[in-house]
Amino acid sequence: MSRVRQPPLVTGISPNEGTSWTKVTIRGENLGTGPADLVGLSICGHNCLLTAEWMSASKIVCRVGPAKDDKGEIIVTTKSGGHGTSTVSFKLLKAEKIGILDQSAVWVDEMNYYDMRTDRYKGISPLSLRPSNPLGIDFDNFDQLRMAASNLKKQATKKNEGSLAYVKGGLSTFFEAQDALAGASDTADTLFQEVLGRKDKADSTRNALNVLQRFKFLFNLPLNIERNIQKGDYDVVINDYEKAKSLFSNTEVSVFKKVYAEVETRIGALRSLLLDKLLETPSTLHDQKRYIRYLSDLHASGDPAWQCISAQHKWILGLMQNCKEEFINYQRGELNTRTHTHTLGLGAIALDLEGDPRPSAFSRIRDTAPLSKGGILHTPRHSTWHYETPQQVQFVEKLSDVVIGQLPNFWKLWISYVNGSLFSETGEKSGQVEKSKKNARQRQNDFKKMIEEVTHRLVKLVRGALLPSTLTELELKLYGGWENKTELTGPWLTQVIHTVRVIFEALVALEIPNDLLQVIQDLLLELRHHCLLVTLHHTADDVKRVAEKEDWVVDNEGITSLEQRLLIILSNCQYLEKHTFLNLAEHFEKHGFTGTEKITRVSREDLDESLFDAYIERKSDPIVGSLEPGIYAGHFDWRDCSTPTGVRNYLKEALVNIITVHAEVFTVSKDLVPRVLTRIIEGVAEEMSRLMQCVSSFSKNGAIQVHTHFQFATLSGKSNGPIVRGFTLFY
Repeated sequence: MSRVRQPPLVTGISPNEGTSWTKVTIRGENLGTGPADLVGLSICGHNCLLTAEWMSASKIVCRVGPAKDDKGEIIVTTKSGGHGTSTVSFKLLKAEKIGILDQSAVWVDEMNYYDMRTDRYKGISPLSLRPSNPLGIDFDNFDQLRMAASNLKKQATKKNEGSLAYVKGGLSTFFEAQDALAGASDTADTLFQEVLGRKDKADSTRNALNVLQRFKFLFNLPLNIERNIQKGDYDVVINDYEKAKSLFSNTEVSVFKKVYAEVETRIGALRSLLLDKLLETPSTLHDQKRYIRYLSDLHASGDPAWQCISAQHKWILGLMQNCKEEFINYQRGELNTRTHTHTLGLGAIALDLEGDPRPSAFSRIRDTAPLSKGGILHTPRHSTWHYETPQQVQFVEKLSDVVIGQLPNFWKLWISYVNGSLFSETGEKSGQVEKSKKNARQRQNDFKKMIEEVTHRLVKLVRGALLPSTLTELELKLYGGWENKTELTGPWLTQVIHTVRVIFEALVALEIPNDLLQVIQDLLLELRHHCLLVTLHHTADDVKRVAEKEDWVVDNEGITSLEQRLLIILSNCQYLEKHTFLNLAEHFEKHGFTGTEKITRVSREDLDESLFDAYIERKSDPIVGSLEPGIYAGHFDWRDCSTPTGVRNYLKEALVNIITVHAEVFTVSKDLVPRVLTRIIEGVAEEMSRLMQCVSSFSKNGAIQVHTHFQFATLSGKSNGPIVRGFTLFY
């Protein structure tokens, strides 16, 4: 298979100016493989192919024809290389009129004569013409020729003898003339030495200019590299360097070595500049890829891609730690309000990496990405949210903004390093791509440790702010320091849980392995547990203070607002205990989390039992307290009483009050009815038992009255179901 040749390139022409029909020598590269390969030649736009004479692949001789352009390029076209280019130009001079006595350079045209041997005309220079009969002899036979030869010999002998005699006679004159010529030569050398010196200097200068013209690319390269670096045209610098390296890296010419060494010095400075830009933070993923490719094309030492990954990792860790330090310093009063507002502001607008105001990463996800289980992450915030939010909550949201804003680019940079797209967006195989994949395989464990360090740092910083008891003393020194923190309530803890969930979901969306995110899941579980405990404790405290806020105003239904609140809270507690708490305990045990019995104990003992006792006390005491005054109203005496004709009023009042409690409880929660009425009836039964035990003796009418009440209660129990059936215990 033949090799495709490069297009012709003209690098020199001598002379580089002249009038029409001036003979010129063209030099360059790839000027053709032979005369037949040369199919086109134009100078200043004029076709000069007819006068062209191909000498070699680097030399062509031709004449400049009349052209319209005063100055133009020399374009060579070959069959093998196609249409060429030129780095030099030719200047066409206008012919001037020459006077009679003016000297001028004249080209003598060739003359044509007819060659009978070849039966065609042949071009011959006038200087090469000779007389057709140089001997001046006409002969018709051999004898005449012999006689002519004899005559020639005689004439030659006479001529030699005459010349010798002439020389002998003028020998002195000859020596005088020789001396004169020698003196004239010395004088001429003296007169023309300066002129000849200028000529030699001009020749040297011309040769130097020809070298500079031919190799001007190399000589101008150091300056061009500096200019293109200042303009940021790194692609142009890399292309020029590759070209110079292929042409002059192994040169033996001292001047070329010196210039090429300067080029290498400039390229070394460019490598350092690009590496500094690569390791600058913050930086976009696009810029990181671009600088990595530049350094790879410049054959930089080491592995720039891994250096960039390491620098980004350290920077992200530093941002997270600095975030905590800024909040801690603000708590200690070391930052003024203006600095704190600029540094820690977590509203809808945050300062991005380029210094332009735009929504923060956390705000973008919070406002646009609903949770996987449905619902928007946060409700709209009040304008004073920043000033009312506790410092720990602001810190967690700022920390999440750092993680969500930086970790995705960090992860994508690693993925590009793994699949080789740092060097080829199309994924085609090359030496750089394969080398990148090999290096990535060797550093997988190192990168995994980097991700683990970021996630562990995130979790420990959140624990230091919200769950300091879960850290060791050494970890508290690094990640704690919230001495003046405020105790968060349930709503703020819920806000924190939502924030951490956003971080977790953002990292899951990047397809980061689950084992690297397990620590965040564990943190979420503990935050939920802590939120539940805090909510229960605060609820218990709020319930204890309900009595202080009660106005004791009885509504139309005969129930105070306090009693209604107690019933609602009791109903909620019973539902939580039977449904929510059981599910939580099951999930906790499933994940190996201990302490589920504490949830049940706190919910039942600290909250439910306290509320239940308070409600029973408020409902049972009035009923129980009305029994004794009702029995002995009107100076009633069991030993001396009239024959009973019906149920006494105190018993009717007790039954009505119990039915009222039943209706009240049944309206709020049907499941609470047996529990509440059982306690109330037990209280009434105990009081009646106590009162009956205090009676020393019964008269006949008193015994009948007790029996009558028993009969009424039994009938009432049959008609009113479980409510009054329990009241038969009284008798």
